[in-house]
Amino acid sequence: MTTTDNFRVDLSNTPSSAWNTSASHVFAASFCDAHPGCGRSLKAIFNAWAVHFNYLRQVYAKQQMVAREEQARISNLASGYTNEQDYESPLASMRSLLQLYNWRLRVALCHSGSYPSAVSVVEQLGPAGMSSDESEHDISHGEWTYRITRKAWRSATVTAMLHVLDALHLQAQYQQQWNATAGAWPHLRVPSSQLSNREPPLGLPKNFYVQEHLSSLTLEGLDNLLLQEDIPLNIPPAIVV
Repeated sequence: MTTTDNFRVDLSNTPSSAWNTSASHVFAASFCDAHPGCGRSLKAIFNAWAVHFNYLRQVYAKQQMVAREEQARISNLASGYTNEQDYESPLASMRSLLQLYNWRLRVALCHSGSYPSAVSVVEQLGPAGMSSDESEHDISHGEWTYRITRKAWRSATVTAMLHVLDALHLQAQYQQQWNATAGAWPHLRVPSSQLSNREPPLGLPKNFYVQEHLSSLTLEGLDNLLLQEDIPLNIPPAIVV
């Protein structure tokens, strides 16, 4: 396991993995030793590290994506694919999540005055909290439809907030007169019944998680989730489009 003198984390794994949990305890203990007057409990430092670790994982994933992007493109072409949309890969999925996260964050920042809670919601979810898409080619019309894979753990209220941001993004693209602006057209994302059972991000506010998911966890599972205090999730009536 990792030690203070040889501190290592596994960015390809979750904070709750055995190795990363051990590293979190080592970090918290070392921090308390180095800063005895910080006024923070060992558990508070542990939780803060776990939340920061999620951010480091996102940065690492993005770096890996950029590093492999060209190689993946070459591999696709070598396999006979001439269009990125002809091939669904983990790399393409990560790009989709990052794109979705970035545009939602931009929209949230643009409307932060009238919709102040949106920025915090998107930032805390991170790319890992976005819903992934699966593409389907409509042969009759030649267009691509992206079916939304729902997060089994995410509350309906959080999902509704994200849908409002999507609607605001689409409205901005058409400048409210349904005249498309410059840039890539928004692709068609439609709901589906398919659920994603991937592990949820850790350290989110409790009201980000659906109650059924929380109820299904053991006491140890709840503790490992590092639940934070609820934050406001209301959608201002004036912002609904």
